[in-house]
Amino acid sequence: METSAATPTRPPHPAAASPSPSPSSSLRLWRSAAQRNVRNQWSHLRTAKDQWLAAVADGRSHASALVNTHFSRRNMPATDLGVLKDMPGIRDKANSKLARREEQYSGMLLSAYKEMVRQLSYLVKASHSMRCFSKATPNCSIMQFSDCQDDLNDSGDGGGAPVFKWFSILEFESLAQELVEMFVSEQKLKRLLLLGFLSITLNEGVEHQTSLDWGDELYDGESNKLQSIGLQSGDTYQLPENWSADILGSQRPGNTPSHEVSQVYLTTWHTNMNIKLSRIDEIFELVEEEMEIKLS
Repeated sequence: METSAATPTRPPHPAAASPSPSPSSSLRLWRSAAQRNVRNQWSHLRTAKDQWLAAVADGRSHASALVNTHFSRRNMPATDLGVLKDMPGIRDKANSKLARREEQYSGMLLSAYKEMVRQLSYLVKASHSMRCFSKATPNCSIMQFSDCQDDLNDSGDGGGAPVFKWFSILEFESLAQELVEMFVSEQKLKRLLLLGFLSITLNEGVEHQTSLDWGDELYDGESNKLQSIGLQSGDTYQLPENWSADILGSQRPGNTPSHEVSQVYLTTWHTNMNIKLSRIDEIFELVEEEMEIKLS
């Protein structure tokens, strides 16, 4: 009986038969991508932190000028103008000039606050962007990674493996979250103080213009921006945990503060009550030591 010869099998094309990376190879590739991402995010954190503190310093300067100008205007009727007292309309002209300066300093203070919100959003975003996910790329034999989760089974943390030497993604996230929580808490306090500062520029004696409440939007888009970073939930204001009632005294947010209360506001703004700079420096030192680089 005659048998037909077996048809030889052609070997598959290398690209079509590329083997899946081994677990150790996958982890090695993930770690390389994760290291780049973690370095970038911590660099973003440092930059946003520095810019936030710079905006706070600008805000205090503008707030101080605003307070001084306002009380100079308020005291104008009783101010001794010396040889200028007999000039026609001198007090009215001086009062109008001071009012314009109040408005100018108020706008500059609000701009500084807006910059603080912007930098806080960068802090929050960087703290939530530490993970590195495998990217599904059809017809590509090279493993790629992304900050977006394509596979629900991929946690983006390399299974808890160290990214550099010791710290896992979770530990980097924990340090970043500790950092961000300080700024979020302080941002709440700064907003309360801002309400007090802005209240002094409102027209006195006009009922619907003499009050600012916590739920008021201080600039267009502020509410959406705050809600996007989890800072504000609804219109109900709750005092920060370490904000004692005796600091405010009888002053409520939205009412025009007295000179004494305004000085307390300025001091409180300057001290950054919720920001522990020594702990922030310690966090960045830990991270830089782990990554063996100096963040800039």
